[in-house]
Amino acid sequence: MRDSLSHFRRRLASPEAALPYAVLGILAGAITAVLMIVFRLALEWPLAQWLPGESPENFEGLSRHWHLLLPFGGALLLGLCLHFVNPIHRFTGIPHVIAALHNGRGRLPPGNLLTQFFGGLLALLSGQSGGREGPAVHIGAAASSLFGASLRLPNNSLRVMSACGTAAAIAASFNTPIAGVIFAMEVVMLEYTVAGFVPVILAAVIATTLSQAVFGAVVFLPAGDVNMSSLLELPFIALLGCLGGVLSSVFVLIQGRCLRWVNKPVWFRLGFAGLVTGLCAVAAPQILGIGYDSLQAALDGSYGLQLLLILMLLKLFATAVSTGMGMPIGIIGPALLIGAFAGGAMGQLGSMAMPGLAAEHSFYVLMGMAAVMGAILNAPLAALLAVIELTHNLNIIFPAMLAVIAAQLVHRELFKLQSAHQTTLLATQQSVRANPVTLTLLRTSAAALIDRNLRHIDQKPDAETLVSIVQNPVRWLVITNTEGQRIIVHREHWFPVLSEIKEEDMAALDLLAVLENRRRTAAFDINGTLMEALETMNQEGLDSLFVSSRRQRRGPPDEGILTREALSDHYNLPIRF
Repeated sequence: MRDSLSHFRRRLASPEAALPYAVLGILAGAITAVLMIVFRLALEWPLAQWLPGESPENFEGLSRHWHLLLPFGGALLLGLCLHFVNPIHRFTGIPHVIAALHNGRGRLPPGNLLTQFFGGLLALLSGQSGGREGPAVHIGAAASSLFGASLRLPNNSLRVMSACGTAAAIAASFNTPIAGVIFAMEVVMLEYTVAGFVPVILAAVIATTLSQAVFGAVVFLPAGDVNMSSLLELPFIALLGCLGGVLSSVFVLIQGRCLRWVNKPVWFRLGFAGLVTGLCAVAAPQILGIGYDSLQAALDGSYGLQLLLILMLLKLFATAVSTGMGMPIGIIGPALLIGAFAGGAMGQLGSMAMPGLAAEHSFYVLMGMAAVMGAILNAPLAALLAVIELTHNLNIIFPAMLAVIAAQLVHRELFKLQSAHQTTLLATQQSVRANPVTLTLLRTSAAALIDRNLRHIDQKPDAETLVSIVQNPVRWLVITNTEGQRIIVHREHWFPVLSEIKEEDMAALDLLAVLENRRRTAAFDINGTLMEALETMNQEGLDSLFVSSRRQRRGPPDEGILTREALSDHYNLPIRF
């Protein structure tokens, strides 16, 4: 069993090992689905018992004073609880997952997972203006990563498991497996690779299967078979996309302003966010909670133009302030709601201006959802596929593409803004390197590239050992000096010297005195990625690492030499960075 697991780990060192990664995808999908089911039940059951009409989203049915007291009191309680949590464990949500995958070796701490699970529950139970997909992604990615870490899998495979957990979380939360896959690659991994799709797709399929087994295979947002009435609507759809870009930009700007308070006490920040949400809810209680009932109402045309505009502005303001203040909630659901309200308002305006030409109002609701979500997340493809899967309506593909791109252009080119998640990372000084070289090095573990053809030897070995080495030459001699440091010498440098020395002169030979072209090494864990190896070389000022397993207790040691030249040859990269 141990030998099989060791072999499994070694195969995972290469990103091209499709079958082992497929196994990881299945495991991550199952783990995430179970946690998503538990999280959803833990959220919906108490709300159904407490809210009027036994509906887990009917915050509107509460008395008016609760519209203020519930979010404010819940946020203040959450802030006081987090005040006693280690500040390192307060980072939650999708930005935390992105930072961990690109800067933290794919390892997500269990402390942050617990904060997200219980903090997210308390926030959503108290009606904060946010979605459950942010907590879901963090919970799924962290649980999958921790499972892989418990098996001592290579760090590059932990990144893949986190991506699998992300895709599975989105798939299980919305019943949208394709959108989950694209979201994981487009937003979290920040790259598309053929090998990466295999485990991520399997994770989404497994999670969707288990979620449907519990909650049923329902259409999340039944919108009917709506379609564009005429090509003459395209300019109006582009205008709606531009409005979506403006709204997403305002959202990120407000969030950025609030992120400046990141060093304020957590109870103050969350209490302030709850107060803002409560005051907004006094005017429009529909903004409370996840808000899928309000989203369906917008699709059904239950809201008038004035109410849609009020809901659009208040939902945007409350959510932007809440996320900027550090509330452990998601922004995908609110982005869909903001876009739905904007699209519904534009649809009604279009019907007034062109009563015989404009499509149904629900068509514009869907256009707005895709536009705002794509711009806020900087994920146009994920937004497009999410709306298609949520509604099971393929007619919207062509016009939604125009709306999404128009929103992207306004958000990125006119306002020069990044996504909400990237804005959070920059404000918390967690820059993410997503250049092709870094992503390539992060995909592979050191175990896939090390040279295992080596032999250990003391600085002053006996003659018998030296004769054996000359008769059975290896590529690398690993010489341990008197201080316990490992010095390596390549065969092309040590063999010509030792082969010329007579056996009778080998007795008192000091290898470090007679051999040239010696290299110092630093110890490096075999589970580390090539990016970590390169960083270690640069920090230590070395060109070689001695790579070994720090936890291996049985069997022959899995160890080898990793050189900067090997990195260069393998990926055709410059030797010096």
